[in-house]
Amino acid sequence: MIIEGAIAVKAAINNHKRIVNKVYINKEKKTKDFNYIRKIVKANSIELLELESEELSKVLQGKSHGGVGADVSLRQNDEFIEDDIFYLDGIEDPFNLGYAMRTLYAFGLKNVLLSKRDYANMEAQLLKSSAGAYDMLNVKVCEDPLKEIKGYRNNGYTLYGLYRGENSRDIFDVEFKEKALFMLGGEKRGISSELLELCHEYLYISYGSDFRNALNACGALDVVATLLYVQRRKR
Repeated sequence: MIIEGAIAVKAAINNHKRIVNKVYINKEKKTKDFNYIRKIVKANSIELLELESEELSKVLQGKSHGGVGADVSLRQNDEFIEDDIFYLDGIEDPFNLGYAMRTLYAFGLKNVLLSKRDYANMEAQLLKSSAGAYDMLNVKVCEDPLKEIKGYRNNGYTLYGLYRGENSRDIFDVEFKEKALFMLGGEKRGISSELLELCHEYLYISYGSDFRNALNACGALDVVATLLYVQRRKR
């Protein structure tokens, strides 16, 4: 798989979530950032190909690579550390999923659980849209979300589902428990009823206006991540 752009290449090399086979770089680029890439390529014993612009364009097909790319493997599942977990289900657009991961990493959150699907064709986009956060987070794709999340519940996690229903609480009134798992569904189908049944609490986001439409998944995640960060930093 080919990834493109300095941020994606640096993330792939520095975070060791995948094998980096080769790095392609415009030989005319001698900036501080490009020299740093050369340095970490050498430090990690990765093959470096310094190419002319025309040669590089034959290898890197995108228009925003900026003069650097890499041939890498697909990333593998990570083991989670004992910390908060975000289960993102149904966020199918790679740019939206990447933006979500960027937000989570920015707020110090580390564990992202995804439902089973073929991510192979979108990994390059995920790396770019997440500004490299895709390779900075612990990411696990689970075959059976119900079984996986039941396991976290049995291991002492408090499960919160973002769901506007009769028994839902205003998220701004909730003090999150330690070891929390948050479930967020995409706009099309939301969280499945089976998973909702596992939740200890349902949460909804109250608005400061009479707006009657739901936030999109990324907007809702921004709210949850921000509130969690504010609460965790006070402890």
